[in-house]
Amino acid sequence: MKIGLLAYHSACNFGATLQLLSTYMYLRKSHHDPIVINWTPSDFEYDCLLHTPQEQYACQKTVREQFWKETELCRTAEEIAQVIEKEKIEAVIIGSDAVAQHHPLLERIAFPCRTIIAINKHTSDRTFPNSFWGIWQDHLSHPIPMALMSASCQDSSYKQIPAKTRREMEKRIMRFDYLSVRDSWTHDMMSFLTHEERRPDITPDPVFAFNQNASELVPSRQETLQKFQLPENYILLSFLNKHKPSVSQEWLDEFRHLAQADHITCVMLPFSNGKSFGKASRSIDLPLTPVDWFALIKYSSGYVGNNMHPIIASMLNHVPFFSFDTYGTSHITNIWANDQSSKIKHILTSAGFSDYRASDITYFSEVPHATDVYEKLKTFDHAKSDAFTQEYLNKYNRMMNDILQTFTRIISTK
Repeated sequence: MKIGLLAYHSACNFGATLQLLSTYMYLRKSHHDPIVINWTPSDFEYDCLLHTPQEQYACQKTVREQFWKETELCRTAEEIAQVIEKEKIEAVIIGSDAVAQHHPLLERIAFPCRTIIAINKHTSDRTFPNSFWGIWQDHLSHPIPMALMSASCQDSSYKQIPAKTRREMEKRIMRFDYLSVRDSWTHDMMSFLTHEERRPDITPDPVFAFNQNASELVPSRQETLQKFQLPENYILLSFLNKHKPSVSQEWLDEFRHLAQADHITCVMLPFSNGKSFGKASRSIDLPLTPVDWFALIKYSSGYVGNNMHPIIASMLNHVPFFSFDTYGTSHITNIWANDQSSKIKHILTSAGFSDYRASDITYFSEVPHATDVYEKLKTFDHAKSDAFTQEYLNKYNRMMNDILQTFTRIISTK
């Protein structure tokens, strides 16, 4: 079966690339013919170029050429439909990732700020309707089966969406032949928008299956240590360079001294759009491929920092971690916030690791002591983590089997 994949393939983001690569490799090993649909809206491309170092942007392009097959460039839903028919694509999987976003006006109001009040702008991939919602189906001569897989709404304040838009979103949701989401917040959004008619399963991010699907792409421990000139034992630290970072340099210095006492080197791990906040004994520089990024986590002695995919990569590879979680909905410029929409919170609560996470979405977030975080790494429950990742791998395989069976059933009846 020739299956089109529609996701954030052109995003300069390590996790986005790995989850798409995981799906692509799964389909290849299952004897299907995957192809990435090269939908890249102009405003999204401009935003990536604006916020990504040139060398990292070039690196991402090389990765795409190396690891998967893409269609010709599509800017619009009409062009996606043309490519689907030209390539004879029989079915499409949308996701995983934050492909179910819509951020209403009330959510985008920033107050107070330099201009007293402002409206945050979002690119078209984050605003309904767009091609992640399947609008290209309207331009096909014949419909094809379509799955929305492990989707996330990325903290969308869905109850603030105007009624007219909610009705249009409901119509689009009901057209998916298969639907699953990545977190409980997105599950509640889909249920709310469809008046409980669609209550999707919560399914794993495909990175949970990366070792199963794409382990042959990951360099060895020896190759990784040699390439980046790293010692045998190192802990990765990675914090966003935001207005108020999750920790201070003093915090990092204290943590580094604790690690040094155990002969462990602290290494700063960058984000795809720039360096991590703070200084340590060593740092990794850009450009960096997503596969090397994964390998650096895989062979580390621990990870401490922001974002979700480093936590998934850590759990998957038996690496102790501690998350400073920046996901959630914030109000009045981060003075008041709600972390119930956090996808990290959902994963770690499900895994029984809630105490390995500190919410960091307000100015008043309490920063755990460096000694407490370091002790968490030393006493990490590997058996519990391994049991959870095996459970999620089993869920992932059931999800992929369900998607392919759905496609096969629909195609065979035509």
